Amino acid sequence: MGAVLKNIELKGSTMGSRKEFADMMEFVQTHKLKPVVSRVVQGFDLAAIDTLFDDMKKGSQFGKLVVEISKEGASSKL
Repeated sequence: MGAVLKNIELKGSTMGSRKEFADMMEFVQTHKLKPVVSRVVQGFDLAAIDTLFDDMKKGSQFGKLVVEISKEGASSKL
């Protein structure tokens, strides 16, 4: 109950060991597997991001829904 009162959120996975995860990552890299991407929204456009949630509610996506914060290869502003 203490975790609930502190509003703590805990997420975990029982999908395998660290070795199995490393083996899976090596397999993905070796075979150059890429996820299916349904749609990409760029930047911090909250209205556009909301449309991704609409897609999930309707079940209209086939693949990943992606929020791209910055272009791949862009330098960090930090």
